[in-house]
Amino acid sequence: MRLKSVYITLLLILSIQLPAQSVQDACVTDVRDFTFTELMNEGLNTMARQLDILHVPVRQFKFVIKGHIRRHHFALNKGKNSVKKTTFRAISFTYTSISPQGDPVTLSGLVTIPILPDNKPSRMLVYHRIMAPSYTITPSRDIPIEAVLTADNTICVFPDYYGCGVTEGKPHPYIALNYHARCATDCVLAALDIVQDAGIALSDDFYTWNTGYSQGGGYAMAMHKYIETILPDSLAQRINLRWSLCGDGVYKPINLYETAISRSNMGSTPTVYLQGLRSLFYAHSDCLGDLQLRDFLSDKAIETGIDSILLVNDDSLWDLVYRLDNRVESADPNYYFNPMVLDTNTSLFKTMAAAFDLDDCVEGWTPQSPVIMLHSKNDNCIPYQHAVMTYRKLEGKGGSVKLVNPSINKAHVSTSIIYFSKLLRIREDKLYQKLAGR
Repeated sequence: MRLKSVYITLLLILSIQLPAQSVQDACVTDVRDFTFTELMNEGLNTMARQLDILHVPVRQFKFVIKGHIRRHHFALNKGKNSVKKTTFRAISFTYTSISPQGDPVTLSGLVTIPILPDNKPSRMLVYHRIMAPSYTITPSRDIPIEAVLTADNTICVFPDYYGCGVTEGKPHPYIALNYHARCATDCVLAALDIVQDAGIALSDDFYTWNTGYSQGGGYAMAMHKYIETILPDSLAQRINLRWSLCGDGVYKPINLYETAISRSNMGSTPTVYLQGLRSLFYAHSDCLGDLQLRDFLSDKAIETGIDSILLVNDDSLWDLVYRLDNRVESADPNYYFNPMVLDTNTSLFKTMAAAFDLDDCVEGWTPQSPVIMLHSKNDNCIPYQHAVMTYRKLEGKGGSVKLVNPSINKAHVSTSIIYFSKLLRIREDKLYQKLAGR
């Protein structure tokens, strides 16, 4: 029985690590044209809906973001007149990738393109969004605020996550980093096909850069690793990944749990840990054998019905996020987890660790193109020490990696605003030079 389990696990790993193929069946599902002001307002409305679900003061964040956009966006283009003349085309599309179990599946995404006479975009930004407060609010349907990063020379790509967009209702494997890396890479290849089919010429020095914050930060790191270690050279050259900027992300999931156990503190967002555990049953269930989600939870958590709520695949899950993250006792792992999970010497913890290790972005890799990590020292969700550990591991192997602190160290959500502001403030090439110290 144990050999059979190992064999199935190996098959699962291999299915996720199959090389991404050039996507020939990318299908356009919707095309919308915007002025810059229209694009910005669409993005602000999407952001407001997301923040409202999380009970975050919408007006405060909307005002701050709108100010940054208006103040800095012209620097990303060739001047005010250029922005006025540019049409921003948003194309929703579907493409073929794989399910968490390795089967063919249709996924969706969004690409935003600047339409300007005689313009040849020179770069593509792949943006992995922050943890969505809704499975129904997703880039292919709702223009994300990050679409304002589309500029004269920049195409933006936004993958829908599995469980969102055309796969709405399917269980979302939250911390399945390597799985999402494969899907996002397929999304980028599909977007390049769509751009080519639209007759848009790219500059000879075209390249891609890759970024995300929080959940998206982990996905950005995972995609970087996937492109450099698994993707065939011909496809990697087509994408031409120049660098990645990863903000306050999870890169070695089991380390997050080990830190919380040693400190008896999960910070301000315990649902990150609960959703991470939940994702194991959707992405790596073969590693868990006959174990059930409730086997990892405390009796008190089961009595409150948390295990049942965690298995729901609609927006009611986000009501749980709000309720749990505002409880006095929410930071204590003992409140939620079986004591056997909190003992790193038990077989239950080791089983969980083995499953999480399938989504390790730190081991087995030395970054060749630069990875810049941005992480707040006061992050109350993903500890700063997690970024330090990741940096030391990758840098110790000679990898091209740098750890940068934001100028103002805030809590996790507040730092996301600082992170986005950095992207808006200056052009991407100058941003890279500033962060990399070059």
